[in-house]
Amino acid sequence: MASIARKREIYHVRFRYQGKEYKKSLKTRDRQAAEAGRNIVELTIHRLLTGQIQIPNSMDPGEFILRGGNISSVSPIEVAIRPSTRSLSDLYLESVRNRLAPSYWYSQAMHLRHFLKYLGNCADQPCDRIRLLELDQYLQIRLSQRHPCTAERERISLIQFYKWVVIHGYLTSSPASGLAPIKGGNDRAQFRTLAEISETIQRGGLDEEEVLELWECLYLNPREIANLLTTVRNNAKYDYSFLLHAIPAYTGMRRGEVLRLRWSDIDLHHKFLIARSRKQSRQKHETARRIDLHPELQNELESWRRIRPRGQFVISDAITHEPINNDRANRCFWQPMRHTEWCLSNKRDWFKVGFHTYRHSFASNLAAAGVDQRIIDEFMGHQTEAMRKRYRHLFPSLRASAIRSFTLMLDDDATSMPQDAAPAFAENIRARAGLVRECIDG
Repeated sequence: MASIARKREIYHVRFRYQGKEYKKSLKTRDRQAAEAGRNIVELTIHRLLTGQIQIPNSMDPGEFILRGGNISSVSPIEVAIRPSTRSLSDLYLESVRNRLAPSYWYSQAMHLRHFLKYLGNCADQPCDRIRLLELDQYLQIRLSQRHPCTAERERISLIQFYKWVVIHGYLTSSPASGLAPIKGGNDRAQFRTLAEISETIQRGGLDEEEVLELWECLYLNPREIANLLTTVRNNAKYDYSFLLHAIPAYTGMRRGEVLRLRWSDIDLHHKFLIARSRKQSRQKHETARRIDLHPELQNELESWRRIRPRGQFVISDAITHEPINNDRANRCFWQPMRHTEWCLSNKRDWFKVGFHTYRHSFASNLAAAGVDQRIIDEFMGHQTEAMRKRYRHLFPSLRASAIRSFTLMLDDDATSMPQDAAPAFAENIRARAGLVRECIDG
C-alpha cells in the first residue's frame, strides 16, 4: 500500500514495487488531492500485479506508477479501461477504514461483499458496466431475503461507495444516485439495556451483523457507566483516554465534537461548555450548542488543566498540542476496554461500547429521569422524531399519567378513575414547561 506525507507543505507519496521503494512528489498542498493521487498509485500497482498493464522498458517504474500508467506509449485502449468494481471496493474499504467506527466499517464491508457475490464475474469487469438497473435488481433480491431495515442499510452502503468512486474520478456519475429509499427501512430500533441485549443474544439464531446491530442500540444506566469509567481509569495507558470516555458520558457529545473541544469553549466559572457540531446543519459549516457542566466532569477538567496547562485543545498531542485524529482517538478509546467484559473481539476491534453509546445513554438517562424533552433536545443538538422514538419508551410514569388524564365514563360510573389524576398530570406538565422557560431564560 502507498502512504502520503507532507514535506515543506508539499505532499509526497511513498510506495514499493518489486522490492524497491519509491518516493515521489504529488505537487499539491491539498490533502484531498494527495489522497486521490495515492489511490491512483495503489490502483496502478494493482493493475500491474494483475497483468492489466505493463511498464515500457524505457520508462521509470516509479514515474509510470505515479502517472497511473497514462503515458503516450500506452495504447489508448489500455488507458480507457476502468478498474473493476471488486478492486474499487478494496480501495474504498481501505480508504475509509480509519474514518469509520470498526463495527460500521465491518457492516459496509459485509454489504459490499454481498454485492460482489451477486455480481459474480461482472465484479471483475470495468466498473462502468454496472448500471442502476443491476443495483435495483440486487436490492429487490436482498429485500426478499432480509428485513427492510437491512436492505435500506445496504442501499446506503452502495450510495456511499459510488459517491467515493465518483469523487476520486473513477466514474463521472453514480449509478446508485437513483436508488429510491426502501419503505420500512428508516425506523431504528429502540435503545436497549445491557441485560436486554445479552438475553437476546443468548437465545441464539443471530449472525454477526445482527449481533453488532444489537450492540449499536446499547444504552447504559448511571451505575453501569460509573463501573465502566472506573475500568477505563484503572486500565488506561494514555493520559487522555479517561477524558475520551468521561466527556461524552457527561455531555452526550459526539466523537468529532469532543476532539474539536477547545479550552475557550469551556466556562468553568459559569459551569457550561460549547459543543461545536458539523452534522446539525447543511447550510452552516459548524453549529454550536450549550451544555451545562456536571460537577463531576468539571472536577475532571480542572484537574486535567493543571496536568496539561498548554495547548488550545482539551484533547491534544502532548508535544505538538495539535488535536488528535479519529484513528488515534479510537485506539486510545478502545485500549482500556481490551481483554475486559466490554470487549467483543480484540482482534477485530469490536467493543460493546463506542462514543455513540455514551450519547445514547446520556439522552436515555435524562429521559428516564423525567427531564423535559425540550431540554434534552437542547443538550443533544440535532434531534429528529425518529431519534426521540428510540428512547421514548423510557417515560413509563409519564405515559401512564398521560393515559389516565381523562375519562370516557359518566360521572356516576367514574369510581375507578382517581379524582386527582387529570389535575396532577396537568400540574406536572405546567411545572416542566416552567422549568424549560427558566433554563432557556437563564
